[in-house]
Amino acid sequence: MPCDICSAPRAPSIVSSSAMCEIVKRGFNPFTEGLIPDSLAWLATPETPYDWEKQVFNGVLSNTDWKVCDTCLAGIEKAGARSALTK
Repeated sequence: MPCDICSAPRAPSIVSSSAMCEIVKRGFNPFTEGLIPDSLAWLATPETPYDWEKQVFNGVLSNTDWKVCDTCLAGIEKAGARSALTK
């Protein structure tokens, strides 16, 4: 299964929607962390990172578990939000 954050082909970890909300509250954003590949980043507008956050909290992304690759897990840790995964 691909990563729900960066679309990497292998995403061995599952993050609950509530944990992802907490991770984002702690500052994680894949756009500002440089985790979005160039093949997708060119589609982004200046508002895209903020729109992504809104979807995590209130949109279709707010009620589903996330498949996450090792690179994105490292990005979550870099953002100082890894402890949200243990709740």
